[in-house]
Amino acid sequence: MDYFRNSDSAETRSKSIKIIYLALLLVCTSLSTAAGAQNPSAQSNQSSTNTPLPANVPPPSSPTAIPISEVVTQAESASATLKEIASGAASDPATEAVERRLPALTEEINARLEETAQVIEGATSLDTLRTFEADWRTLTKDLPAWTSDLRARARKLEGDLKRLDDLSAQWQKTHEELRAAGAPPEVLARIEVILQTGAEARSQIEAEQKRVVALQNRVAGEQNRVDDALNSIRGTRESLVGRLLVRDSPPIWSADLWTRGGISQAVRDSLQAQLGGLNAFGIRNRDKLIIHILIFAALAGILFYLRGRARPLVEANPDLRSSAVIFYLPVSTALVLAILFNSRIYPQTPQMLGAIFGAIALVPTVIILRKVVEAPHYPLLYSLVVFFFIDQLRVIVDAIPNVVRPLFLVEMLAGFLFFLWFYRTRFAGDGNGDGVSERRYPVVRIATLAVLPFFSVAFLANAFGYVNLSRLVGNGVLNSAYAAIVLYAVVRIVDGLIAFALRFRPLNLLTMVRNHASMIQRKMQKFIRWIAAWLWLVVTLEFFTLREPFFSRIKALLTTEVNVGSLNISAGDVLLFFVLVWAAFLLSRFIRFALEEDVYPRFSLAHGIPYAVSTILNYVILLVGFFFAVGAAGFDLTRFTVLVGAFGVGIGFGLQNIFNNFVSGLILLFERPVKIGDEIRIQDATGTVRRIGIRASVIRQWDNSEIIVPNSKLISENVKNWTRSTRSKRGVEVLVSVAQGTDTGIVTELLKGVAAAHPLVAEKPEPQVLLSDVGAATLNFKLRAWATEFNKTTQISSELAMAISRALAEKEIAVSQGDPNPSPE
Repeated sequence: MDYFRNSDSAETRSKSIKIIYLALLLVCTSLSTAAGAQNPSAQSNQSSTNTPLPANVPPPSSPTAIPISEVVTQAESASATLKEIASGAASDPATEAVERRLPALTEEINARLEETAQVIEGATSLDTLRTFEADWRTLTKDLPAWTSDLRARARKLEGDLKRLDDLSAQWQKTHEELRAAGAPPEVLARIEVILQTGAEARSQIEAEQKRVVALQNRVAGEQNRVDDALNSIRGTRESLVGRLLVRDSPPIWSADLWTRGGISQAVRDSLQAQLGGLNAFGIRNRDKLIIHILIFAALAGILFYLRGRARPLVEANPDLRSSAVIFYLPVSTALVLAILFNSRIYPQTPQMLGAIFGAIALVPTVIILRKVVEAPHYPLLYSLVVFFFIDQLRVIVDAIPNVVRPLFLVEMLAGFLFFLWFYRTRFAGDGNGDGVSERRYPVVRIATLAVLPFFSVAFLANAFGYVNLSRLVGNGVLNSAYAAIVLYAVVRIVDGLIAFALRFRPLNLLTMVRNHASMIQRKMQKFIRWIAAWLWLVVTLEFFTLREPFFSRIKALLTTEVNVGSLNISAGDVLLFFVLVWAAFLLSRFIRFALEEDVYPRFSLAHGIPYAVSTILNYVILLVGFFFAVGAAGFDLTRFTVLVGAFGVGIGFGLQNIFNNFVSGLILLFERPVKIGDEIRIQDATGTVRRIGIRASVIRQWDNSEIIVPNSKLISENVKNWTRSTRSKRGVEVLVSVAQGTDTGIVTELLKGVAAAHPLVAEKPEPQVLLSDVGAATLNFKLRAWATEFNKTTQISSELAMAISRALAEKEIAVSQGDPNPSPE
């Protein structure tokens, strides 16, 4: 009891101290307010010492102290918040990646800047500037992403500092008030720990913030250097484009051209700049180079493995011999395929490395094509290799006009003479020998004749001093030829891979592949050739610096809107609409083909269900594709709803017959009273149902003629269907008339025996013989039997009639001369 009494008195004294403290605090506040009101000058002096707040920004709210009863709970929350902020102060992966990769990029930019400066100051060309501009863009494609990552990081750190300031101010206020109020030492110590942790977190965040800001400055500096380089290249390129038809150098026979010196020093400077860029690239992309080598090794290993598996297929099918070349040359094929990964592995490559990669691609290309083209075309392949290495020599001495111009003239003259000789010896003959090549390779003939004017223009333009024009034309036609030959090799490699992929697992497990491998291979090869032709067109336009203006004109043409009333439509919208509808048709055809070949045969489906599912799926895909096309074309669907309403009115009046047949066709597909392959009779038409379309169905008769029957007739009229319930048996009826007075028992047994002896007549149910009519001079019998094959009833009826005729003659039973009317089928 004394314990509780002492405890109560202590609690009472604590409450009394708090009340007195609050009363004193209120009195001091009121006194300070009154003093401020009586001495406005003091207020003005005090305010003048502080920074004034903007007129439109409210003053910051002062922190609110935490009640002592909530200190423990709030302390736990504050500790968790501080841990979160402290963890955020650690360097994130994006910042570390920028800090790690930026030095190598800076070094490579330094090397590329030197190389670019030499190219711009020397006798450059549009093709070289185009290459450098593309390299600069891909080289620095990471800079915008780095800038964005660092900006986001800086904003996060700034936000963490703001949170930390607010948290520290609130706990500092709480500490001051609770200390003045005489709070327990344990509570004050807990608050001091929070304040100390916040101060440490602030130091970490400020250090990280300084690091991020420094990285931002470095990245911004590199971006400025890149922008300056691109602006210089762009300005020089625009200047050259504007002066293509202006003489920019002395003629080749001018003495000024041959008196320039410093050749060896210029060559050394050019090589040094290119080797510096190559070295910086290798340092920055060491890991990527290793990955590229591993890709080549993996491709070569796979091709070596597949060569053993392909050999039995080639021996069994000699037509695959040309496709199997890629497996017999695995190293060359792997090199060409590995080069295709360049754009994915390396964002850009220095000029010298690009030449190395070009040689690696072109030489194995020639080795592969020697196995698939005719021998008379070998000189064309060899000449392109020679021209390519001459081009790389010109790149090295590009800054030396009195060396590069004569070399370029010799190359253009050699190109003109070679292709003229090639055309005359290969395609201008009498049709014997090499004339076969003209029929098999018409593209080569046209291309050989087409390049002659380009070489002529390039040669003459360079000789008369129009160097920029000559290099644009000459480099463009040679680069286009290199691209064409490499793409053709890639197409042949892909053709071979497709041919054997369709014959290896897992694709050869598909029924549609086993049954239609040749057809699938032809379609895929056609698709690959269209892609290759498109890529060749794009790169050729780029070589002649026409890609950007060409596609800009196309884009302007496609996006030009035509106003028809309140409807705005463009050629691009119309083209997109038809492309999507066409794609929906292709998708529908492929899905139905796959279902019919590989899905339906694996399930025991009733007759007619596969056709119904495929047809309904076709309607659904086309409808969805149509709505996608309408939406993608930018057509307002609300207006389309109005159009549908108007269309519905039209259906109600003029198109009701078509709509009736369409709905009847859907009923036929869902209810399936008549299915594909059924033997039916409607009115006077008898035949097999071959197709159930949108508006009408097709019935093929025995004479192979086809009757078009509207779907509504199959729903509304009487249709006789012999195969609706079962397709295993169908009734056959033969009419026989004998003379009056013939023993009916003998005739009955004879008819049953003839029916039982026929191999296509079912044993059960047994054949029946009925005496259908007794006339004055005849007895009319009906022989009814069941055919085991429903589509041979006419043949069975004829054979039974002939067998009955022979049996009656053997029994010397007189056949009536009457012509009874047979009952309809």
